[in-house]
Amino acid sequence: MIDFRYHLVSLIAVFLALAVGIVLGAGPLRDTIGETLTGQVQDLREDRERLRADLETAQTDVNERNVYLEESAPVLLADALRDQRVAVVTVPGTQDDDVEAVRERLTQAGAQVVSQVAVTEAWTDPDTQSFRQTFAGQLAGYLDPAPADDASTETVMGLALGTALTGADGEAFSEDATTLMDLLTSADAPLVAVRGDLTDPADATVLVGPRAAEPPAADADPEAADAAAQVLAAHVDLAEGLAGSGRGSVTVGSAASDLDLVAAVRGDDAAAGTVTTVDSIGEVTANISTPLALAVSIAGSTDAYGYQNGAEQPVPPRVELPAAEPSPAPSAPAGQPTEESTDA
Repeated sequence: MIDFRYHLVSLIAVFLALAVGIVLGAGPLRDTIGETLTGQVQDLREDRERLRADLETAQTDVNERNVYLEESAPVLLADALRDQRVAVVTVPGTQDDDVEAVRERLTQAGAQVVSQVAVTEAWTDPDTQSFRQTFAGQLAGYLDPAPADDASTETVMGLALGTALTGADGEAFSEDATTLMDLLTSADAPLVAVRGDLTDPADATVLVGPRAAEPPAADADPEAADAAAQVLAAHVDLAEGLAGSGRGSVTVGSAASDLDLVAAVRGDDAAAGTVTTVDSIGEVTANISTPLALAVSIAGSTDAYGYQNGAEQPVPPRVELPAAEPSPAPSAPAGQPTEESTDA
């Protein structure tokens, strides 16, 4: 058992150590300790000022780069999508500012944005999964060519949405395209919401996804993480379905981690081979690359552009698309001379 003498000796040792420290600190070591602390404080101040200067320099470089890109965009994009009609598709979580920035660059490239639709949360609602499987079979009856036998429910729905946006009969929507859009938008819980008017059938589609996802917390609910993974997989299938319709399609979003749409598309063997992607959504680089990448897709190629996970090229090449063929002139009514006969 530890007795009283042991405690007494311990206390004496502590006080002796304090006394020796005070004597040394106030005596022969005072100047050395003071100089050391002063030097460390000065070094910290210099490090802080250097880091602040580096940050200001980096921010200036970013601002100057963005200004340069903004001013160069009209030259880079001029007529890249001349005469092309484009439909914009969004998913839950996509920011309105990002959509507007992409639309602006598409227009600057000469495209006409003829429609914008939003995929709703009903697209991935786990409570209606059985209904969507049956519904996908109904949608498939209006698709020509028919989807593959092993196509997922969400891929079939993506094909249906792409056909509803691009299916044309001359200059108007085809009957099947109109029927598909009615089916997708008229359910009790619509799978798609139309923003504005559907003016004309599109030639190509652009899927705009969310910015980088927040990393899960250490104590995150495993069921919530699994549900988020299922939603992400459904949106990957949507991108694949859109790429199977129209003349071309691009998915633009984030690829900062495996939780992001573009990274998931690039990591999916089936989707990566058919979907052209652009990462870094929200940055001026992504906004300018999207029209160029869409031109690449319309020309028949597929690639991954940007600087984040899975990117293969930083910038899409400039592709010159053939000019759209002019619509045939209406025939003159019987008994009236044509323009050629009049000129003659």
